[in-house]
Amino acid sequence: MKKNKKIFLMIAVSVLILTLPLYINNLYYLHIINLAGIYTLVTIGLNLLSGYTGQTSMGQAGFFAVGTYVSALMMMNFNFPFLVAIIIGTVATAACGLIISIPAMKLSGPYLVLATVGFGEITRLVLLNWTPVTKGAAGLTGIPYPEIFGLKITSEGQFFYLILIFVILGTYIAVRLAKSKIGRTFSAVREDDLAAEAMGVPVNYYKIAAFVISAMFAGLAGGLFGAFSGVASPDNFTFDDSVAFLCMSVIGGNRTILGGIAGAFVLTIISELLRVFQGTRLIIYGFILIFTVIYMPNGLVGIMDNIKKNYRKNNKINE
Repeated sequence: MKKNKKIFLMIAVSVLILTLPLYINNLYYLHIINLAGIYTLVTIGLNLLSGYTGQTSMGQAGFFAVGTYVSALMMMNFNFPFLVAIIIGTVATAACGLIISIPAMKLSGPYLVLATVGFGEITRLVLLNWTPVTKGAAGLTGIPYPEIFGLKITSEGQFFYLILIFVILGTYIAVRLAKSKIGRTFSAVREDDLAAEAMGVPVNYYKIAAFVISAMFAGLAGGLFGAFSGVASPDNFTFDDSVAFLCMSVIGGNRTILGGIAGAFVLTIISELLRVFQGTRLIIYGFILIFTVIYMPNGLVGIMDNIKKNYRKNNKINE
């Protein structure tokens, strides 16, 4: 019976998600959902880095920017197909993750955070000042719509399914990775890197791998973002965005992949509701983060786990 209930629930949720564009008539709401899907990929990558290996990055906006600009420039200047351009953007972002991770391995705690903040700001300044390539403050405009197997993606509904495919693929890869030997090693490094190294684990290699994987997820999301928005500007990739990604990770629950999905959707919606408080939005984010750390250390996913445990306990008592 329990197995049948799970199967029925999975089918119901799948049907609900797949038919979402059919009963959401407001394109603004669908636009927010699409943005949340893109941010989900960034947050999942950040969870693999911070939640599984214990390394905090405040430069995810920089990786996000590299993926956006590289894939957009490939399509605009060289007429590369969308899928080829997004792969090149993801590889370029992985290279940036490798470059920043090697010197960062000698740092930890707040010093590592400052190094990643520096990378994010350097990336933004390069985009702002490398005018012949990036168009400077004006940014890139007229990024082509993605075309896959002859089908041009132009509407919010079509983008919903495109983003959904990438989110499902990214989530599947992340879950498989987390449950593999690599994921277990990541967790060992997070708990005690000295003990892991004493057991023969090449800790630095795994930390570098986590940085590269996290950057790849952000780069993939960036390629989707450029095609989805049609424009790319340095103002889209600021320190505020890195803070938002970190908040999504912590609020959702950074030690699970599901937490990345929950945090991205919840905080994207909250962010839209807080647009009227634009000047104090980061302060409100800070209060939300402090509240989460104190009262919800495992994030939203942790609350759901507690509800499940209490439900099962009550069922056993009733039986």
